[in-house]
Amino acid sequence: MKELITQKIALKKKMPKFRRQESHVKARLSRTGWRKPRGTHSKMRRQRKGYDVIVKVGYRTPKLLRGRLRSGLLEVAITTPEELKNITKDQIALIPRTLGNRKRLAILQEAKKLKVNLSNFPMIEAKIKEIESGLVARKKKRSEVKTRKTAKAKKAEEAKEKKDKKKEEKKAEEAKEKKSDSKEEKKSETKEKPKVKPKQAPKPKQSKPKKETVK
Repeated sequence: MKELITQKIALKKKMPKFRRQESHVKARLSRTGWRKPRGTHSKMRRQRKGYDVIVKVGYRTPKLLRGRLRSGLLEVAITTPEELKNITKDQIALIPRTLGNRKRLAILQEAKKLKVNLSNFPMIEAKIKEIESGLVARKKKRSEVKTRKTAKAKKAEEAKEKKDKKKEEKKAEEAKEKKSDSKEEKKSETKEKPKVKPKQAPKPKQSKPKKETVK
């Protein structure tokens, strides 16, 4: 295994940088990864002298060392504390970066108990303290935000109640004013109205005597 590791290190040193075609000309191509040249007249595809090297099978590392670290240990991703018990001597645990702090803390505590090494967290105790302090600060911040929100909601409710009271008072005043205005109008109407004289019965017409005509 040690001979293979030394061989791998030597190969890594000799390994060329596989660059995309015309990446030195166009800056946007340098940001992308490797792409196989497919042009019919591409000098890079034809492997002419003076052009960049193409990816080949010969540059690959030995089969036994694929996915292993320089120490020769094989990295195994762990998502639960129970998986730490299945790790052998040839393997080393690795916590994925997508895992949350609470799950990460549980795995770190279990690793400390079982004395299992982690490739991405060599200082386990320091990391546990860091995560715990972060969780406490987060909890405190959340409680503060909650208290602020409740206080804000109370203030809003009080303001709403005050507004409603004012509206009710206004409505009551307007109703009183309307009542007083209607009473005054009725009084003025009664005063202004002239007294209507009772209608007298029409006098009977006297019939005039007919003049006698002389024949």
